Amino acid sequence: MADSLMTEIQMPQPALAAPTFRFVAAGEMPIKPVAWLVHRYLEKDTLAVVFGPPGKGKSFIALDLSCCIATDTAFHGLPVAQGAVFYIAGEGHNGIARRLGAWAALNGVSLDGAPLFISEGPTDLATAVNAAKVAEAVQALADKTGQHPELIVIDTLARNFGGDENSATDVGQFVRHVDIHLRHRWKATTLIVHHSGKDGERGARGSSALKGAADAEYEVSRHDDDQLIRLTARKMKDADEPPPLAFELVSVRVLDNIGSPVGGAALRSMAYSLPPTPAKSGMGKNQQRALALLEGMHRDIAERLARQGRDDQPVLIEHEDWRQRCEEDGLQRNRYKEARDALEKRRTIRLDGPHVFLLLDPVRNVRDPLGDSDDSDSLETVPFGPFGRESDPIRTDIGRSFVVVAKAIEAL
Repeated sequence: MADSLMTEIQMPQPALAAPTFRFVAAGEMPIKPVAWLVHRYLEKDTLAVVFGPPGKGKSFIALDLSCCIATDTAFHGLPVAQGAVFYIAGEGHNGIARRLGAWAALNGVSLDGAPLFISEGPTDLATAVNAAKVAEAVQALADKTGQHPELIVIDTLARNFGGDENSATDVGQFVRHVDIHLRHRWKATTLIVHHSGKDGERGARGSSALKGAADAEYEVSRHDDDQLIRLTARKMKDADEPPPLAFELVSVRVLDNIGSPVGGAALRSMAYSLPPTPAKSGMGKNQQRALALLEGMHRDIAERLARQGRDDQPVLIEHEDWRQRCEEDGLQRNRYKEARDALEKRRTIRLDGPHVFLLLDPVRNVRDPLGDSDDSDSLETVPFGPFGRESDPIRTDIGRSFVVVAKAIEAL
């Protein structure tokens, strides 16, 4: 009897908590149209990486993209979605200011009042505390201006990352902090500027965890012979790879705060062509030997500057050091002189005071051609080198506040 009564009693069941991890039926998943930030090249709310060797134009492309999006200017003919841009810079403001001024002058677009914000310095985004402080700085400006970020640029990873680039764990932690504190918070596109390794064929430097996390990846290259800066898609996760783009770097005269002309440079789009085959035909063995040693010295110095976060600083090589290197390699002094003079005649190198410059890589080590020119304001498609730049600030361990490029909100 007792057993019968027990079976008739309905015991209350505890209410089940709503699941925090959910599934959706495949047939109910909507297929949304692609929301482009830059048509065919950058989607909204994605993680993108731009990589390449030091001094090949990565930051010029990142700044060009930033200016176009902030001012609703087509990116070299490609439509953009206008929005605020927050640029976490790893270099000094003087160099960036000159590049921004050159972009505005070349494109005939004012940055006054544009929602483009540049950080006062880099930070270590591998730590959650610093990433949160950057987010606070972004939110403060977004609240003040009423414009939330569409694009957040991290230039470069090396300057904003205190971990081991070769560690998948460290890189993964960096990506998580960027996603949680910056990208997902505003559904903003995040663009990371990164270096390639010594073996350029292997892509971006360090752990492949970054490539695995990226929705899009682009390689920036600049060939010695034609000097075109090329932007080539290496990964598009959910769309067809767009065609490669080509740019030339042109010198633009800009004025500093006291009205004095200073050198600047900006990108101008060019018709894309395949990179030419290296042209060393006609060079004697001694010329090729001396040039190879000079290129090796240039590469070593450029990589050291990149490791120090100073990849926009010029590569300075004294020709006396080059001569000694050639003699150590067995090239006699008279043969060195003949090779040097022949390379200078071929316009492969230029001697200027105690220094020798590779004219094949003007972004890295050619003197600003406008530094001692006349008062002409005409644009010239001549090499540009960032001489006279201030040293980059040392990376701090906290997120620094952003400054406003647009004059209309400089008081923030």
